Amino acid sequence: MRFAMIALLLGGLLSNAELVASNDSTTPALTEDTAKPGYTNLPQAISTDMTGTDRTRGKQKFGPPPPGYWRIVGGAVPNWRPDQVYATPRANPWTFLGPKPIEFEYWSGSDDASGRVVGVAPHATNANTVYICSASGGVWKTTNGGITWTPMSDELSTLNHGSIAVDPLGSDTVYVGTGEYTTNTQGDGLFKSIDGGLTWVRVATTGTVGDTCSKVIVHPANNLHVHVTGGKGYIRSQDGGNSWSTRLSGSASDVAVDPVDPNVIYVAMHGDGVYRSTNGGTSFGRLSGGLPAVGADFHRILIDVSVSNPQVLYAALIDGSAGLYGFYKSTDGGSTWTEKTNTPNFPSPQGWYDAFVGVDPTNENVVYAGGVSPIYAPAGVIKTTNGGNSWTEISEGNNGVQLHPDQHDIAFGPTGTVWVGNDGGVWKSNDGGANWTNTNATLSVTQNYQIALNPDDPNDVIGGTQDNGTVERQSDSLVWPQIVAGDGGFAAYDFADPTRRYTTYVRLTIFRLDSGGFANITGPWDPYTESTNFIAPLVMDPSNSNTLYGGTNRVWRTTNASTGADWSVISTFDLGPYDALSSIAVAPSNPSVVYAGSNDGRMFYYNGFFWYDRSAGLPFDVITDINIDPTDPTVLYVTIGNTTGGRVLRGDFNGSIWTDITGTLPNGVAAYALEVDWRFTPPYLYVGTGAGIYESANEGATWIKDGADLPNVNIGDLRIDLGEGTITAGTYGRGAWRKALEEPLLLGDMNCDGVVDFGDINPFVLALVDPANYPIEYPGCDIMHGDLDQDGSVGFGDINPFVDLLVN
Repeated sequence: MRFAMIALLLGGLLSNAELVASNDSTTPALTEDTAKPGYTNLPQAISTDMTGTDRTRGKQKFGPPPPGYWRIVGGAVPNWRPDQVYATPRANPWTFLGPKPIEFEYWSGSDDASGRVVGVAPHATNANTVYICSASGGVWKTTNGGITWTPMSDELSTLNHGSIAVDPLGSDTVYVGTGEYTTNTQGDGLFKSIDGGLTWVRVATTGTVGDTCSKVIVHPANNLHVHVTGGKGYIRSQDGGNSWSTRLSGSASDVAVDPVDPNVIYVAMHGDGVYRSTNGGTSFGRLSGGLPAVGADFHRILIDVSVSNPQVLYAALIDGSAGLYGFYKSTDGGSTWTEKTNTPNFPSPQGWYDAFVGVDPTNENVVYAGGVSPIYAPAGVIKTTNGGNSWTEISEGNNGVQLHPDQHDIAFGPTGTVWVGNDGGVWKSNDGGANWTNTNATLSVTQNYQIALNPDDPNDVIGGTQDNGTVERQSDSLVWPQIVAGDGGFAAYDFADPTRRYTTYVRLTIFRLDSGGFANITGPWDPYTESTNFIAPLVMDPSNSNTLYGGTNRVWRTTNASTGADWSVISTFDLGPYDALSSIAVAPSNPSVVYAGSNDGRMFYYNGFFWYDRSAGLPFDVITDINIDPTDPTVLYVTIGNTTGGRVLRGDFNGSIWTDITGTLPNGVAAYALEVDWRFTPPYLYVGTGAGIYESANEGATWIKDGADLPNVNIGDLRIDLGEGTITAGTYGRGAWRKALEEPLLLGDMNCDGVVDFGDINPFVLALVDPANYPIEYPGCDIMHGDLDQDGSVGFGDINPFVDLLVN
């Protein structure tokens, strides 16, 4: 029998069986419990005391994340195909934990929030159908006016988006541009759906339309004319996306089209001016006639044209201080312009990031402009009904519903509904902004920088989020209350008393929350003069919960965090005024051992007495994560923010010897987060990337990407709970997810069905004779299941042990 089986295998006589991928990512119903003792209702009290003065977040906010910041840039799945749906790797699927939504979000009027929405596109004829694109959480759709939202693009190559457009003639055709223009996140071209977002194809690559997108418009009179602006300039298609032509090169921040005449196009060139074409984009001329001259101090430009009277246009120019350079109106199709000097400085202080201009499609004199928030900035959302002569603040409705700050887009539905997307999600108004409706109850696009797990209760998870504060899952529920407003970063539970939590605000502002209340325990560093990451590391000593370490361009430590929190510098190195620490780790088996990694690829090792530079042998890029062997402080793994070369490395002897174990991790994939299951030899590795999670059971020799159960989203953080046997992912765009830890490879299980049987013969033959096609035929399954002799590859030496598994 055994020899017959060997002959059969060598002959490769059996046809390859196809692997059927499961796409069932249904989340079980969760119930909300009451908060536990020691978890007081803190949101409003904490939020109003961010700096000791009520509602002064602006003095503490430091603005949005810096453009191109490594934690937000994300990535794309290399060699993505629309028909490629990965099977769930191994045995254990990912399950969504929330938030859905964030509740008690302070800057949303203590109401629901979700995450940053940068594009809104109502259906042309169905008032209840609206599409949105989030900055890093994909495309979502509602068919009931925002009561419920459904994700439509979780398996696109990237969930980073800049703009979305719907066919204005009423079909189910949708275009979405990837890569957020203002923050310079990584895009992957332009995608199109003809079935209302159910399926997508890429109709333009980044080589065609650039890495970022600021606007997509489909012409309302001719839906074959598609206009795209972004980091590459202005690009047009006149055949529904089948072919493209770059008509203006540079950086284009906006585009508007004459709704009647497809030949008239207006393009806002960043820092240059407004250009007009009267021949469908074949050629352009720069407009003057009252607009500022070349060389004036303006940067981003926003424009819109009136649907009811196409001769009327409005343009907002944003200056070098991110405020309003000028707001201009034209009544003759752009030939001449008048500055509307009564316009409030609505973009200030961060118009490079959050601002919009929108003209009511039924009235040329009704214009909306979006900025930040009237609570701590000049304006939130303002409205004029007389063509810009006077303005009214409308960001809080007469019904008391308040828009979240940081406005990004406005759109108008077919029955006059006004939709606004901002850093908190989506709001709508049926009466021109007199009253607002919060529509975020089922939207889940929260951007997590970091997460922390309660050591005593697996239901408890803290997430530090972009502009929606620090949120905490306090029960088995998708709904997460906000516990600190603003922006949230690193956090930790006190394992001696988990009702005590530590959270951070940007630039290493540190808070302690416990049954005694809320305290700011920030050390003496000055983030304005001491180089500090936007999201700076804060870690707890795993041997002593009273000891915390924080990183600026130096390492700081307190040994009395639960009481006085006295901080002192313990590092002898200083990274200087431009570089900062990105990661810190303390050895579980020896609390004297500390490792610290920096933005520029430097690694430092501390033995309790002296610091040593262990940078030699590491790539010159940000050290994104550090994981130390729990029993041996001389062994560690690190991840690097490169997209090529070494990105996962093992350090031995206090990190003085580095071994690149990147292995088959594809080029184009940056490693942003790391967790290691040290129970196995070699350790089982989980690496979070800009578009999903990769796993390796053989120290990087091969990697398996997550399946359709986890969106292709930027991974902010990974945390293992060995007691519960789970790993939790905090994603930058799709909230938190969890699954059971994987066990080591089941050798011989070539089709990943959990058993070794005759169904594994065909995939084993394929792995043996045509290994390049194995991942195509069996996506998500690791070819190293066939390495039965453990020599690092699948070869003829694996045949006998494979047959032994089948027949014994």
